[in-house]
Amino acid sequence: MISKPTQSPLFLAMHDPVLHTFVSYLTEKKEEQRANPESTISIEFSRAFITSVKEAFRQKILDGERHLHMLAHLLASALLEGDFELHSNVIGMLPGHEERPFLIRERITRNTLFTIMDIDLGNQMLDNFRYRQGRSWVPLELAANFIEYLPLSRPSSGVNRLTSRVKAEEELWNKVTDEIFHLDELVTRDKHLRQYSKYVKDIFGMKIVCEDEAICLRVHDRLQELTIEPDSETGNGHVFLAPQSETELVTSKILQFVETKDYLTCSASEMKKTGWKALKSVAKWNNRLFEIQVQPLANYYLELDHMSGPSHHSFKVQRDSMREEVAARVPLYGFYRKLLRMLFKESDVSFECEHASVVIKD
Repeated sequence: MISKPTQSPLFLAMHDPVLHTFVSYLTEKKEEQRANPESTISIEFSRAFITSVKEAFRQKILDGERHLHMLAHLLASALLEGDFELHSNVIGMLPGHEERPFLIRERITRNTLFTIMDIDLGNQMLDNFRYRQGRSWVPLELAANFIEYLPLSRPSSGVNRLTSRVKAEEELWNKVTDEIFHLDELVTRDKHLRQYSKYVKDIFGMKIVCEDEAICLRVHDRLQELTIEPDSETGNGHVFLAPQSETELVTSKILQFVETKDYLTCSASEMKKTGWKALKSVAKWNNRLFEIQVQPLANYYLELDHMSGPSHHSFKVQRDSMREEVAARVPLYGFYRKLLRMLFKESDVSFECEHASVVIKD
């Protein structure tokens, strides 16, 4: 594994004056309480400022999604070798004690993809359906959603499809708290918490699904050498890429690979216990970080089953357990989780807890 220090996707998404002020203020208050653990800190916001924070964060996530889909379009144009369709996929669980997953799939336009947040798109699709439980019709809940880029014909590259997914899901409030407390470093540093490191996720990711493992290796090598050809934009807005050769004057590569983990050809001891296989990389494009997985088709379907089944639910439960354990060890982290949840998910109301109070002013 090759690794370099870099900024997180969420941090890169926060280059906004309102969000900078918001996170800086919360960070200062965190340090103030840490310096005097027995003191009580007072956190004050105006209702208008909280509204501006919510909108700024929504716009930044939408901008991050837009760049994710731009990159996915760019790579799809090169690897799918022609036109492709866009499909929005929603995975949910039917209400009840038994886990009964379902998948809804719908073709969408590029305009829809670039103008609606992924989480909103998923919820809008679900809102068209109701489930009859007893004598009542109840709404469905979103478990996960992603976009598929499907070729209209079988490409010679051996790439079956691309997918993109925004991993923030509905838990943006958790992501902000994790960032303020540098959760990645906290988990890695604590020997007991290190077991949870796999649950600390990036935000923006995509998959390149190939017919078999040999094609995965070829495609991954190609990704590292892709460069953009001048004046190669087509009327459809697809940008075609080509590997750089010695005769070409173009020197800049499309992707800067920061880290790659091999779960495809690694030894049995390093392989995932679930049987999941992929070349999993973090790459930089247009000053943003993205997770890019190159995955065999068989494992794509295996993972799809996991996302819509008990293992995905178990993953979320264990991830939540990790955060609860961190909150028990670092009480202020738990307080900030409650604060950010209130600000992002619930009504803006003042509240108090041990050694801290929050005041929302009109």
